[in-house]
Amino acid sequence: MQHFKKLEGLITAVFTPFREDGSVNPEVIPEYASMLRRRGIAGVFVNGSSGEGVLMSNPERKKMAEAWKAQVGPDLRLIIHVGSTSVEMSKELAAHAAEIGADAISCMAPPFLSTSDVDVMTDYCSQVAACAPDLPFYYYHLPVATGAHLKVHKLLQKGSAVIPNLAGVKYTHTDFMDMHQCIALEGGRFDVLHGHDEILLNGLVLGIRGGIGTTYNFAPEVYTAIMDAYAQHDLEAARRHQRVSIRLVDIMLKYVNAIVGGKAILKLAGIDCGPCRTPLRNLSNKELQSLEEELKEAGLFELLTGHYEAVQPS
Repeated sequence: MQHFKKLEGLITAVFTPFREDGSVNPEVIPEYASMLRRRGIAGVFVNGSSGEGVLMSNPERKKMAEAWKAQVGPDLRLIIHVGSTSVEMSKELAAHAAEIGADAISCMAPPFLSTSDVDVMTDYCSQVAACAPDLPFYYYHLPVATGAHLKVHKLLQKGSAVIPNLAGVKYTHTDFMDMHQCIALEGGRFDVLHGHDEILLNGLVLGIRGGIGTTYNFAPEVYTAIMDAYAQHDLEAARRHQRVSIRLVDIMLKYVNAIVGGKAILKLAGIDCGPCRTPLRNLSNKELQSLEEELKEAGLFELLTGHYEAVQPS
């Protein structure tokens, strides 16, 4: 069993830039990466659910992985999500991630014809992880999308015997008992990355040290403030900052979902990643204007340019 250094801090679940004709647009990535680096982001999670990865072909996903690889370094880690509807597609993407020198890979259960059987899912993960044997492998737990309602601590237990590069889990669910068991397993060996922005504080209380989030794209300062306040044992301040996150997420989710709404907010923040891929719909100009007005009325618009000091936590 290999042991890897844990990922800490904020890792952004990045959006995939598309052109109006539907093709991927890697030309946006240099500016995008520069903005994230400037705002203190520790890493990027590429081709995940926020990145519309399962709506993309393998060649497109490889192109985006390569575009991000060209922009990362020791201060900006690269985690490639390789989950798909086919284990063979995932294995191909895992091998490619290893070939280009990614820092880690992650894989969710197939979002169609999935399973909640821990033994079956462990075998699935082992096949994918074996294609990038020197990279840390993170199971991506997103049961609301995959239907794989399993106990992740049991997958980690079984996986530790058959997946040498099993590093941990991106945990995007609210089963805090299971999350706690993952964190405590084998003396805290596994890396548990929090995946729900609006309840990051809950994960910190249980012992997590890093998160992968969508709203880290345009409001990372809020989450840095949550983590700093918690580290300083100022729970009241941490709660206030978390409530800012909740207000932001609440508005974002009113505009279709986290991908459509989040991509639109990033556009308002100055990084235009273009349209979402069908069957996701895009906001009309009227809806985009409404979103901007709602963020301003809530006192959150300044977040988009990194001016968190102008926002009043309540």
